[in-house]
Amino acid sequence: MHQSSVTRPSVGAVVVNFNGGERILKVLDALERQQHSLAQIIVVDNGSEDQSPAKIRALFPSVRIIELGANTGLANARNVGLRASQTTLVFIVDHDIYADEHCIAIMMRAYGAMRPAVICPRIRLLPQREIVQVEGASPHFLGTLILRHGYQRAESIPAIAQYVDGSPGGCMLVERELVLDAGGFDELFFFYLEDLEFSLRLRGMGHRFWCEPAAEVFHEPAAGTPGLSFRGQGPYPERRAYFTMRNRLLAMLIHYRARTLLVLLPVLVFYEVAALAAALRKGCAVQWLRAWQWQFGNARTIVQRRRAVRRRRTVDDKKILVGGPPPLAPGFLTSPAEKRMVSWFSRIVNGYWAVARHWVA
Repeated sequence: MHQSSVTRPSVGAVVVNFNGGERILKVLDALERQQHSLAQIIVVDNGSEDQSPAKIRALFPSVRIIELGANTGLANARNVGLRASQTTLVFIVDHDIYADEHCIAIMMRAYGAMRPAVICPRIRLLPQREIVQVEGASPHFLGTLILRHGYQRAESIPAIAQYVDGSPGGCMLVERELVLDAGGFDELFFFYLEDLEFSLRLRGMGHRFWCEPAAEVFHEPAAGTPGLSFRGQGPYPERRAYFTMRNRLLAMLIHYRARTLLVLLPVLVFYEVAALAAALRKGCAVQWLRAWQWQFGNARTIVQRRRAVRRRRTVDDKKILVGGPPPLAPGFLTSPAEKRMVSWFSRIVNGYWAVARHWVA
C-alpha cells in the first residue's frame, strides 16, 4: 500500500476464541505477520477453559484480551470486539482461521477501490489446501446460506473478484461504524446462521458485499466445539440441529416480507415436512419441535425485530434471495437413498421458485 497515512483507513482485527488451544496462537502469529500491519488486535474470549488467554498474554503481549467469562455466542463476542475497536475497518476472524500474509493488504486494496461494507476472502481447508471451503455466500430462498464454490478444488474455480449477496461469518473485513450502525450481529443467534441473518439485514439495507478470492485464509476445523460441530461423520449433534432449525425459521420470520412468506408458503411447508422427516431419521425430532416452540414463545421479540428491519429496508427480497440445491453439511447424507431424495426434493422446490420468484416482494 502506498497511500498516505492521512487517507489510508486504519484496520484492526477481532478474533473470537473459545478453547482455541494452539490454533488461536497460530491465528495471532498469522495476523502479526501481515504485509499490511494492523493497528490493533483484540481477542474476545468466550469463557475458554484451556488456559488459552494466559498463553496469549505470554506470547503476544501487545494483543488486548477481553474475557467474557462464559460462552456468550459468536454474535455477542463479535459485537463486543467491534465496540472495543478503534479502527475504521476490522478483520473479524474465528480462532481456527489463518490469514495468508498478503490477505489483509489485498482486502484493503479492494476496499479502497470498491468501498463495500463487507469483504470476504477465499477460505481454503487445512490440511486439504487444494479445497476451497467457501468464497462468499448467498441467502437461499428456503432460509439457508449457500456457500459459493463450497468444497470445490481451487484449480477448477476462476479467481474472479465480484459483488456477492452475503458472507460466511468465520472471516470477513467490515467497515466498523457502518456495521455497528446497522445493528452489528444479532445476538438472538447464539450459534449458526448468524451470518445468514447478518447478510440478509445488511443487503436489505442496501449495503454491498465484495468477494476477493485473491485474499486467502486457511481453515483448520480440527474437532470443533463439542456438541455443536459436525465433521462429516458420527451422529449429528442435537444442539447443532436445534440451533440450525431454530435460527433458519427466525431469520425468515424477521426478514422475509409478508408477501414473500405468503408466496413461498407451499414450498416452505413442504420443506418443513422434509425437515421433520430428516429430524426423525437423525434422532432430532425433539429439537425440531423445540425450534418451533421457540418462535411462538418469542413472537413479541420477532415482531419487534421485523419492525426495526422494515424501517430501514430498501432492497426487495427477490433481489437478494437465490435458488439452487439446498446446502447441507458434508457427510449429512449417509446413503444413496438419502441423496436421491434430496435431489428429487431440490428439483421440486427449485421448480416452484422459478415460477414464484416473480411474485416475491
